[in-house]
Amino acid sequence: MIRRTSCLLGAIIFLSFLSKVWALTPPPYPEGKLNGLQIAEQVYAVSHGLLVRNAMSKQHGKDVAVLVNRAPLERRKNGRRPVVNTFETYGNSHPQNPELDSMQMAIIKSGKAKGTGILFISYADKSRPGVMSLWLPALRKIRRINEPSYEDTWVGTNLTYGELVLRKPEDEIHELLREDVFQDCLLAMELGPKELNRYTRRLPGPQCGHKGKPVYVVKSTTKFENWWYDYHISEIDKKTFAIYRTVYYKDGKKIKTITIDWQSLGQDDPRIQYPRYIYAITHKSGIDSMVYVPRSTVLLNQDMPDEFWSEDTLKKFGKR
Repeated sequence: MIRRTSCLLGAIIFLSFLSKVWALTPPPYPEGKLNGLQIAEQVYAVSHGLLVRNAMSKQHGKDVAVLVNRAPLERRKNGRRPVVNTFETYGNSHPQNPELDSMQMAIIKSGKAKGTGILFISYADKSRPGVMSLWLPALRKIRRINEPSYEDTWVGTNLTYGELVLRKPEDEIHELLREDVFQDCLLAMELGPKELNRYTRRLPGPQCGHKGKPVYVVKSTTKFENWWYDYHISEIDKKTFAIYRTVYYKDGKKIKTITIDWQSLGQDDPRIQYPRYIYAITHKSGIDSMVYVPRSTVLLNQDMPDEFWSEDTLKKFGKR
């Protein structure tokens, strides 16, 4: 149970502006010609919520955020349905307590883990590891564990904590390959009739609305030795610095593709976007995952005290 719910938190954190931030000052909107590292720093600010005070994805009527995971192709027997969880998230990127860096909370709303609550607190002191608290409704107990490692993956999915939460621009060497125009529709999860339920029927199909947008094409090479990938190539919107597609390579072969349908939140700063969906597929095994966050569930900069992000709140929500 702990492993499954902590893995789920990784996706939730990334998709609702709840990713761990590193006590950075949000960079100003850039001017002039940029290099690879400068582009990567802007991407980090967009995807890690540095441009907003807090954000949440909260169920709105029938609309709720959904995470869908499918097994490898060889294990998908006829009629086997994906694993589906719905969730709410609450993130605070600017706590009042100067010792804290960020506070993130997630509540699982459906499935076998329904009522499970997850609270992750990171500290301004980078040498101090973050702490994750889990409310397990079946046991009526709080369990506390340290933050995961970069290479840890979620059970049954194809994403790592490094990709979703922990990786920083300085962990890679970034090279601007060229400026281009985005040519394709974004991939999305395609489900058969027997794989559908009341939640997965709402999943969006491939997004073609970003075709024709100017993008930076950036190659990012890992600094870690003997890593699971050698480099990845990302196509990044030149105006909003949102990544539309990232392709990972190992030994010259394409191993994984991630697409993200970033959408505007109507703010003055065009970089304030939210990921309507993220889809990831591992090419050799066919494992794929998708998270969908309806726009109606997203709220920004709410007037909420730091005390809201607490174990008491986890217990309260878990008793619903």
